[in-house]
Amino acid sequence: MSAKQTARALPPPPVEASDWLEEAVLEPMLEINGQCVELLCAMADSTPAPLAMLRELSPLWRSLPREARARLGHMPYLLLDAGFCDEARWQKFRHGGVQDVPRALRAGCFAGERAAGFTRRVLVYGWHLARAHASVARVVLGISPVCQARLAALSLREIDLLCEQHPGWVRPRWETRPLVWRQMLTAALNADEVALRQAGLRGIQLLAAEALAGRRQA
Repeated sequence: MSAKQTARALPPPPVEASDWLEEAVLEPMLEINGQCVELLCAMADSTPAPLAMLRELSPLWRSLPREARARLGHMPYLLLDAGFCDEARWQKFRHGGVQDVPRALRAGCFAGERAAGFTRRVLVYGWHLARAHASVARVVLGISPVCQARLAALSLREIDLLCEQHPGWVRPRWETRPLVWRQMLTAALNADEVALRQAGLRGIQLLAAEALAGRRQA
């Protein structure tokens, strides 16, 4: 099944997030996305930039003005991932299993004084959606149903433990797919409404396909 076909199983493509998300869900998502973009822009100025997606698209990241950053932050989904389709990861954490994870997932992706608080905010937001807005979480987080149930089953104390033990779980979405980010960055820089809508729809389709793949691997 193609990504486009998979997307049809979800609600109508939410290209304009404000058209279908209630304010209590939309506002924190936009704030988190905005903070994510600011952190990524700051990281892009590092020498060398710590992520390949920043190094490969360095001219775009470094030329992103405030207005373009805002447009990028208004994508209709969370610009971050925490393994929302990695069902084995959530199962092992839930049961306290020893996890053999890459070093990149043990160390935090985001550095600086705000990194710990930012990581917790992302995970608490995802946890809240998984508990109170399951259908919305499938689109905004791109989370598979199994991961959604496992995330929702955690206590707030377990979320705090997760932030402490695995800060590297929270990472930019599609960090190994710079072409996806190039489309979003170019549309944001050019203030191209058509291209922004296309980038938003493409992201929804990718998330749907990833969630389906997660279910198949269960």
